[in-house]
Amino acid sequence: MSGLRRGTPPLRIATNQEVSLSGTNKSAVRTVGKLLRPHRTQIAMVGVVGLISAVLSLAQPLLVGNVVRGMTGSGVVIGSLVTLGGVFAADIVLQVAEMYLLGRIGATLVLETRRTVVDRLLRAPLSTHLVRRRGDLFAGAVADTDLLRSSLATGLLNIAAGVLLVAGGIILMTILDPLLTGVTMTCLAAAAVANIWVARFVRRAMVENRAAVGKYGAALQQALNVIGTIKVSRAESRERTRVMAHAEDANRADMRGVRLQAAMSPLINLGIHGSFAVVFVVGGARIASGALDTGTFASYLLYLFYMLAPLITIFTSIAQIQLGVAAAQRVTDLAELPDEEQSRNASAEPQRSTSSVLEFDSVSFSYPGSSPVLERVSFKTMEQGLTAIVGPSGTGKTTLFSLAAGLWPSVEGRITLGGVDIGTLPLESLRGRIGLVEQDAPVLDGTIEENLRYANPDASDAQVERAVRLACLKEWVDALPNGLRTPVGESGAAISGGQRQRIAIARMLLLEPDVLLLDEVTSQLDAEAELALRRSVAEIAGSRPVIVVAHRLSTVVNADRIIVLEHGRVRAVGDHQSLLDGDELYRRLVTTQLIPESHLQPARRDS
Repeated sequence: MSGLRRGTPPLRIATNQEVSLSGTNKSAVRTVGKLLRPHRTQIAMVGVVGLISAVLSLAQPLLVGNVVRGMTGSGVVIGSLVTLGGVFAADIVLQVAEMYLLGRIGATLVLETRRTVVDRLLRAPLSTHLVRRRGDLFAGAVADTDLLRSSLATGLLNIAAGVLLVAGGIILMTILDPLLTGVTMTCLAAAAVANIWVARFVRRAMVENRAAVGKYGAALQQALNVIGTIKVSRAESRERTRVMAHAEDANRADMRGVRLQAAMSPLINLGIHGSFAVVFVVGGARIASGALDTGTFASYLLYLFYMLAPLITIFTSIAQIQLGVAAAQRVTDLAELPDEEQSRNASAEPQRSTSSVLEFDSVSFSYPGSSPVLERVSFKTMEQGLTAIVGPSGTGKTTLFSLAAGLWPSVEGRITLGGVDIGTLPLESLRGRIGLVEQDAPVLDGTIEENLRYANPDASDAQVERAVRLACLKEWVDALPNGLRTPVGESGAAISGGQRQRIAIARMLLLEPDVLLLDEVTSQLDAEAELALRRSVAEIAGSRPVIVVAHRLSTVVNADRIIVLEHGRVRAVGDHQSLLDGDELYRRLVTTQLIPESHLQPARRDS
């Protein structure tokens, strides 16, 4: 098949370390530009508003200078005061508009980035989720995306607005007095160079901090997922030590950034205070010599004063942006995760077949970085009936189901459904035709009905009722005060393991799949519930192929066909009695794993 053809290179998944290194080496400009490019129209609008606001701000010292000259000359000019008041008011309105537009861009950036990241995480190959730490993925999708607004969008646009004001101020200050401007810029330039140099180290510290926070989140999530095991194992102290080791790593990286940022503020203040001192000394001397009048000096001081806020904003935003770039790199890595559909060569108009025969033809498979799990496995199901797969642990039984459902690509062989290579089927179509009930039978937060309809939200009430009956849930559901609307608790904590298994079965039955795969779904059922479910499985198998990974003899002896796996290969195929008589491994499995020797007689079909 397209996704299983011989010679297809094995899937390579980047580790957390590789992702971090690749992110560090990326161009910051390219990374940030890629995130902000969809918002360039809104950014341009903010730029226009900021430009007008900057012009009005730059006009204010000149107007103040005119008022000072009027007061020291022929009297206050009413027109100049009115003009000054109007400019002040217009500048305030424009600044409010600029802040609103800026906030909207940041909020939209966060929302759209999260939309992209969530889509990529959900559509990424299963291998990605097994290799990457879940807490690290969670930190990237939640914390890092939120940093884009406060540290990236806002910081960049604050710098842009600040640069406009500073550049305009320098030009006008140069026109007013070139000498004063020269000495002022010397002081400020020294502070700027020092801040930019320190900011490089701030960024490195922030990259390390974000990576460490991801590891901390992964460690904490891992602990919370097994909190019951931690408690009964008396491992609270050990887990606290393990989790806090990651938190301390994050704290060390954070403190490096804090120390570096703490050094930036004094550098800024030194440049600003030094420039003021120089301006007062040199300006006073020039006024005394008659080279500068008081009105011009008042305008010059106001320009210097007006430059304080933009300068502080620019320098603090530089440090802020380092954190934003670190977050942007991690978010970009998530947004560029591969789509599992892209690893396949599915046809836009795949062949269609009315047959439900599932066939494995010389299929081999290895997980990334491990030895082969399956080697040239070949077998096929009947059009209908029950097929059981047995074998020692680790022999590839669950892997067969994962391959059939398209959860993993294979590197050799073919899997066909009704004679059609499943690699030519879009995953949406494939997973609608093959229903897989996983071994751990997970359920989601919500009600029983929401869990049942999860795979087929449009299922009718009659279909739900039939699925509930076939999964042997009806008696339990009818006894509940809220019936199907009963919450299952977080991850199914409010219901038993057997109930979770039956809900998972009913969920797949609502798909009406061509083939039903059951991965040891009776492991947590009592004898009575298992008997009832076996009868339902027999009813389902009367209309389609049902394949079960079996660990109980009661399931095996009632199967129409039994496949024995050993070391990732098909060892034998037959029914219970023929395998019992002719295959030593099967007989050993029956006597040691499935059921004691005294229960070797086949069970009746209706049991």
